[in-house]
Amino acid sequence: MACLNIAHRGGAALWPENSLAAFRKAVSLGADGAELDVQLSRDGEVIVFHDYRLKTEICRNLEGNWLSRPTPRIKDLSFAELRAYDIGRADPGTDYARNHPDLLPMDGERIPLLSEVVAVSKMSKKPFTLFVELKTSFAERAVSAAPEALAEATVAVLKAHGYLQHTIFVGFDWPGLLHVKKIEPAAQCWFTTLDQSWFGEGAPPPESDPPAAPALSAIRYWAKEGISPWAGGFDAVKYGGSILRAIKAAGGDGWFPTYTDATEVAVAEARALGLKVGAWTVDNPADMRTFSVRLDAICTDRPDVLGGILSHR
Repeated sequence: MACLNIAHRGGAALWPENSLAAFRKAVSLGADGAELDVQLSRDGEVIVFHDYRLKTEICRNLEGNWLSRPTPRIKDLSFAELRAYDIGRADPGTDYARNHPDLLPMDGERIPLLSEVVAVSKMSKKPFTLFVELKTSFAERAVSAAPEALAEATVAVLKAHGYLQHTIFVGFDWPGLLHVKKIEPAAQCWFTTLDQSWFGEGAPPPESDPPAAPALSAIRYWAKEGISPWAGGFDAVKYGGSILRAIKAAGGDGWFPTYTDATEVAVAEARALGLKVGAWTVDNPADMRTFSVRLDAICTDRPDVLGGILSHR
């Protein structure tokens, strides 16, 4: 089994996240693909950006000044307005910059269209798979586009540019993935899952980056009652507590968890159900070696390191 080397946001530890420069670098590096986040602008363009609001750590205005909170929501800005912001470097005074010491500044990078990323992907000399995350909020619907609207617009762009067959749709908000399957049954959908430690008793480990207590309590309540807004009716509690059986019942082609949830037992269950398995975000070389023999795809901020490990397998 060959494990795909997928550059997370184009390789966010190395180059400006979700920028065309990052995707070009990932292609040149020889990565097998890239993960990216899509949203809808106010005028209905499918753009590539992770946060629901402009990110202060990476966004500068036309005057070259770093933004301050609160910033505008992506959905409330036109594509032309979004294009005005420079995303080519990290604000050196932030934790983001300190956590990305190898990030190469590339001034002048702008928020791209999905269609532009597809054009870059086509430059690869080998198959280049796009893991397209449909970025909608299940916790607060008003902050992003409706899942169905984003799914339809994204599918339309990929079909228009002949790249649907080279795309795997992922996302925490399953109604979007369910809609992709409704309009394009052959499309590949790997269902992303929240860190499973959030659903246990007591406090989740800090490294799982759990939400604040009120939000965590709500997530646990929804899951227990089988009314999770992210599940689209396919809550694990309805399938004997198995998130993987829920994904299979929903028509999923794969499972896309945080890598710590991709245990040998869980991956074996997924395989038995006929599901592919990828995981995010694996940046430690030792973890790369462990999981590269277990998974179909690894999403990493360091595609350079993972590429070296995979080349020696």
